[in-house]
Formats: sequence, structure tokens, C-alpha cells
Amino acid sequence: MYPQNLLNLFNTAKGNLTMKNRLIGIFIYWAVTLIPFIGVFEIGELFGAYWFVSCMLIYALIYRPLVAIFRLLSLRAIEEKDAWKLFIPFYHTKFFKTLWFG
Repeated sequence: MYPQNLLNLFNTAKGNLTMKNRLIGIFIYWAVTLIPFIGVFEIGELFGAYWFVSCMLIYALIYRPLVAIFRLLSLRAIEEKDAWKLFIPFYHTKFFKTLWFG
């Protein structure tokens, strides 16, 4: 259901990778998560409050859950049938340690 090349971006499944590869996967996740967040603030500064709020909502309600879904699926921490639950606000906090330090 999910594009395989996006799942491979975070492919750090436990048990078959070296520590270096796991750290690279964690770094990629941090970059994919935090760099767009910086962009949201830049858009707000350049275009005003309306665009800032709009971009923040898109980031928080669509982009961030999708990134978390791809990361957790690649780590095999969740099944595809449970991926939709990450769109529930604050549900991803259940997987905080796995997402950020996995």
C-alpha cells in the first residue's frame, strides 16, 4: 500500500543493520522531521500569520503523521492496518522513543 522507496528511506529494521546504519537512519528521520519545521517558521516570517498557521496545520496534521507512519513501518513497530491511528492527535507519543531514538 505504501511506496516501497519511501519505506526504504527509513529502513533501519532492528537486527540486521550495524550501529552506523541505524544512526544514519535516525539522522535522516530527524532531518526529514525538523527541516520542514524550520521552513514553516520562515514562511510565517515572510508571508504573515495566516500562512504560518496554515503551514503549521499541514505540518502537524498531515506531514508529521505520514513521516511517523513510514518510520514505524520500516522499523516494523506497527502493522499497516494500524497506521491510520497515527493521525489521531498525540497518538504518536506512544512511539516517541522508537521514532526519535529507534
